[in-house]
Amino acid sequence: MSDVRPELAWDGHVVNAAELGQALRGLQPTGPDGGPLAMAAVLNLVVAAQPFTAQDAEEVIESLADHQPSRAIIIERESTGDGIDAHMEARAQVMGSTHTASRVELLHLKLRGAAADGAASAVRALLRSDLPVFVWWPGVPDHADPMFTELARRADRLIAEADRGGGAVAVEALGRTVTDRGPAVTDLAWAALTPWRQLLNQLTTREHLDQMRDGTAITITDTGVAPSLGALLLAGWLRDSVGESVQLAFHSVPRPGDPIICEIQVAVPGGRRLEIARVSGRAAAAVVTHTPDGFTHDRMMPLPEPTRAQLLAGELELQRRDEPFERALRHAQQIAPR
Repeated sequence: MSDVRPELAWDGHVVNAAELGQALRGLQPTGPDGGPLAMAAVLNLVVAAQPFTAQDAEEVIESLADHQPSRAIIIERESTGDGIDAHMEARAQVMGSTHTASRVELLHLKLRGAAADGAASAVRALLRSDLPVFVWWPGVPDHADPMFTELARRADRLIAEADRGGGAVAVEALGRTVTDRGPAVTDLAWAALTPWRQLLNQLTTREHLDQMRDGTAITITDTGVAPSLGALLLAGWLRDSVGESVQLAFHSVPRPGDPIICEIQVAVPGGRRLEIARVSGRAAAAVVTHTPDGFTHDRMMPLPEPTRAQLLAGELELQRRDEPFERALRHAQQIAPR
């Protein structure tokens, strides 16, 4: 890799996407043999970012390592000015187990004035048609926004972060987005539940599950002033897994920072109780089991807290519909406070 040319970049102002394509083709990083690098055959990633989130989105993409998209396009929209301000990079990236250098591209575009109104058209012109399209929408799906509806229509997979609008609002918006004819939809809040779901599955035997179906009471505690999207999706997953008889409640422990799930309590008919509490500052949970005969068993168990980049990387590996998510979402819509 020492002979590979450093990344090449272009900054400028253009009128349309065709000029961007021309400038991008002029960026030619080379491999050890001095020849142009083959384009990595992975995916298109389109990010619809607000000005205050665009830099964060770029840093997340840069940290994806082997999950690096072949072409990542970050879109910002500004009402002032006109045309497109662009920063584009083409560079060598070592991909996969073959450790072969391939060409990957990052386009950070600020569309101004009338160009902002045609954001979806600009993106369409820059997509690689031979690769799947993943749209990362770091916010609540906005069906009144023409760019959202157009990008969703063209996406193979749509990854939202709808909890930024609050749990109940997020559940409603995601429910409108999941359709039979639309893209495969998920949310990073659902991805963040994976460690909790795995831990609960690990602690629940078939016998326990059968007992839970007789009317278990479950309380989910998170740090928001109202149930977060994650808490509602977890409750939906539990109702889907255990059945309609499960009694679900939410408890809030407000504190600064993003709402996260910090504790789950499960009371099973017959006297078994389970308490799981995330340990602050550690990728672990304190698990306390109370048995019907009065014994208490304490232990520490792993409970990772994936980073945003890790969550996104995991979602970029999937293209099919996430049926457990869709079922959990349907239940969450019924559970969410009105």
